[in-house]
Amino acid sequence: MSIDEAELTKLYSLLDTVKDPEIGISIVKLKMISKIEKKEDTLLIGIKLTVPGCPLASTIEKDVNEALKNSGYNKIKLAFGYMTKEELAAVKKELYDNKKILPSPIEKYEKKNVKNIIAVYSAKGGVGKSSVVAMLALEANRLGYKTAVLDCDISGSSIQAIVGSQYHSYLTKDKKFEPLSLSGIKIMSIDMLTNTEALIWRGPLVSNAIKQMYSDTDWGELDLMFLDLPPGTSDGPLTVFQSIPVDKILLVTTPQNLSQLVGKKTTVIADALKIPVVGVIENMSYIICEHCGEKIDMPVDSSIKDIPLLAKLPFKKELSTNAIKSVDTGIANELDPIIINLIKN
Repeated sequence: MSIDEAELTKLYSLLDTVKDPEIGISIVKLKMISKIEKKEDTLLIGIKLTVPGCPLASTIEKDVNEALKNSGYNKIKLAFGYMTKEELAAVKKELYDNKKILPSPIEKYEKKNVKNIIAVYSAKGGVGKSSVVAMLALEANRLGYKTAVLDCDISGSSIQAIVGSQYHSYLTKDKKFEPLSLSGIKIMSIDMLTNTEALIWRGPLVSNAIKQMYSDTDWGELDLMFLDLPPGTSDGPLTVFQSIPVDKILLVTTPQNLSQLVGKKTTVIADALKIPVVGVIENMSYIICEHCGEKIDMPVDSSIKDIPLLAKLPFKKELSTNAIKSVDTGIANELDPIIINLIKN
């Protein structure tokens, strides 16, 4: 259904208030609007993104909906595409005129000899992602799968401490980093490459370090690589999702209302990047009384809408010092089906 000129002018005026969240200029001025049409009572809007795989598409979608719904447009459907080289050239001129810079294109690395790359993630810190990663890797290795762990948390690297190692990497003849080999599991973290106790780095350095550890480590052939992601939704996790060919995401939460709330926000990132979330592992879900053996659950609903709960893991003080001794039969029974599902699907 065609839209008359007056209404089209009104729509462009409303959309002019929506800015590209990274560039800070109106999506109309950047000529990101490719079409505006009506189909029955639904408004159809085409938007061309400047960067393929842009994680901020969901932000643009939310801003467009808010701008239009305030003026009575309740049924809106957005279709995202990407700009041609000629269209990008026009955008660069607009940015030059406004003394701004177009974000650099994201380099996507090859998958190499890794069959399954699994990102273990939560936007909230303190949920025990690194402990969960260590247990998953140890159990996958026990099941006979060739397994690796890449610690992507540059400022809060802890996987090496959890497995009880002080290993320092070196360069092979092929100019590749030699990872730690722990009972057959290959592990790489920033702690293995620096002698600094704490790294105070800005975003670009963090992003480059993650990419270099992935691309320049001698991983060999692997069935599973677990990525231990930093918390939050900024440069660290976005670099992983945009640069490394992640197959699936495992969310980690704890039985706290705040953790569940942030867990739901985590799924927004996954949806924007179109990476499937296979489910949630609830860590520190219960404790076992060391005197009577009674299981004591935490009284919080752990469900996240539309995301299956895959496992509930106990709180164990041993995890902070030695994950290897903490994967008992009960934990193994929880993790084994998850690992097998990651491999088969």
